[in-house]
Amino acid sequence: MTRAGRSVGFAAMVSLAIGIWYLGSAGWIYAKAYAATFLIDDAWVATLSNNKIHKPWPWADTWPVGQIAIPSLDLNEIVLSGDSGATLAFGPGLSNSGVDLDSDGVKLISGHRDTHFSALQNLKVHDEIHIKTAVGDSHYKVTNLRVVDSRTFTVDADTASYDLLLATCYPFNSRDVGGHQRYIVEAIKV
Repeated sequence: MTRAGRSVGFAAMVSLAIGIWYLGSAGWIYAKAYAATFLIDDAWVATLSNNKIHKPWPWADTWPVGQIAIPSLDLNEIVLSGDSGATLAFGPGLSNSGVDLDSDGVKLISGHRDTHFSALQNLKVHDEIHIKTAVGDSHYKVTNLRVVDSRTFTVDADTASYDLLLATCYPFNSRDVGGHQRYIVEAIKV
């Protein structure tokens, strides 16, 4: 084999090794996400059994606090504590700026528009929302759907005409990230 042939062969082997490395790295991300769903489910079952915090993995900065179901959309998701980007990667999150799911007052649950809350675009006024916690179940009815500017939108819990807010980025099918529009679902407890 000539020197040029060996160089081409070496370059091909290096390219193949790099390709395998990148495929393995991408596969590892998907494998972790797949495993996380089972760990979150297990933590939720444990929370239901004794109403204590159960982290899905020891270093997790979130844990299950409830379960949201919207029958008309066939949506059923475990709600996690907090709504940071790291939390929302695994499911909808209960904002720390609202109240707990079992408390009186406005509850704010956020989710990504392209994953866990993508179905909200098909929600209609009067649809039902069910929230389950370790303490009990609550039922809500959708009263309003609107788009707001996140830079100016505020929640005044003292004058709010709703008990539950669901929020996700808007528009749903946009390729742009980091926009200021939010799709807001307002619901009252029934």
